[in-house]
Amino acid sequence: MTEKLFYKDAYLKECRSKIVRILEEDDKIKVVLDKTIFYPEGGGQPSDTGTIDGLKVNYVYEDNGVIYHCIEGKPKNKCVTCKIDFKKRFDYMQQHSGEHLLSGVIFTLFNGNNRGFHLGEDHVTVDIDIEPMDENMINRIENLVNECIYKNRTIKTYVVSRKESLKFPLRKQVKEGVENVRIVQALNMDCCACCGTHVLRTGEIGIFKILKAEKYKKMTRIYFKCGNRALADFQKEHKIIMDLSKDFSTEIFHIEDRVNFEKNEIKELLTENKDMKKTLARYEVKNIIKDKTSNIILKGYDDKKFEEIKLIASVILDEESEKYILILYSNIDKRILFINNLKNEINCGKLFKDNIKSFNGKGGGNAYQAQGIFLNNNDIASFSNFLYSKVV
Repeated sequence: MTEKLFYKDAYLKECRSKIVRILEEDDKIKVVLDKTIFYPEGGGQPSDTGTIDGLKVNYVYEDNGVIYHCIEGKPKNKCVTCKIDFKKRFDYMQQHSGEHLLSGVIFTLFNGNNRGFHLGEDHVTVDIDIEPMDENMINRIENLVNECIYKNRTIKTYVVSRKESLKFPLRKQVKEGVENVRIVQALNMDCCACCGTHVLRTGEIGIFKILKAEKYKKMTRIYFKCGNRALADFQKEHKIIMDLSKDFSTEIFHIEDRVNFEKNEIKELLTENKDMKKTLARYEVKNIIKDKTSNIILKGYDDKKFEEIKLIASVILDEESEKYILILYSNIDKRILFINNLKNEINCGKLFKDNIKSFNGKGGGNAYQAQGIFLNNNDIASFSNFLYSKVV
């Protein structure tokens, strides 16, 4: 059994330990110590990282009361110095303690139960057996959790028997067969069995912020951040808002109005632009029809994008009374459009499928229309001429 110093003092950053065993498996080295400050992964909380005699500890886990430290290298000494990444440890303590208050508040307000907990590197989630949760519920939960934090009450831990645990106001009773139960309690806020590390007082959680809530397997999954994570988020988002305020030359509380105004202007401009393109396409179609020598039209453009070419084709098909075969391509986008409503025996998609790869292109379509894309202008011109030879 490894002595768990992190339960005696979660703020302990360094200790001296004796190596009990070193295991080498598949080029991986695992070290067992007589005592450790490294929390092993469990209860939704990731393991600590750090160093043992300067060698990096990447992952820690527990198996049958023995804690295994996965490290990069083999220690040379029997007695070693262990150091944890305390910045990461304290972050986990803030998040995990915040999760307890969140779960306690939800249980108190709505009799909802925490059915899942994940503490990730970026955000934390809990799955609550209430669905749906509306915005008013989320705001009430967030406000009350922060009120609990501001009370700065002591978070206490107890190790008791299962029978003794029944005396505590646990929001979820411990299953039978468990011998020793570790209870984490913030008085009148939350009380539950937990194996994680926590801050000593609720005030150390700092601040609690719900990021979003979404439906998940007939439950609600809540994303949140606490403490330094929440502060970093606020700083980043505040900078974005201040930059937008500067760019729009407006106060931050008027940014939304300004954005909506800009969106409407852009929408109007896009409509005007679309109408202008349609007008230009009609002029282009007039020139094409005027200069055509047959109803098979082959034309390439160096100054038009593929979207403009599709617009030209749509004008020909929608507004001209005659039927055509169109072979139109854009050298800007290196894309081709092939349309046939003139000759039933010509299958556009099949022509592409059978031949386009020979011209270093790819694409396809149906019997009446096909599109393709090419690596260079020479290939697209060659394929266009090939198509023309097949339809004349």
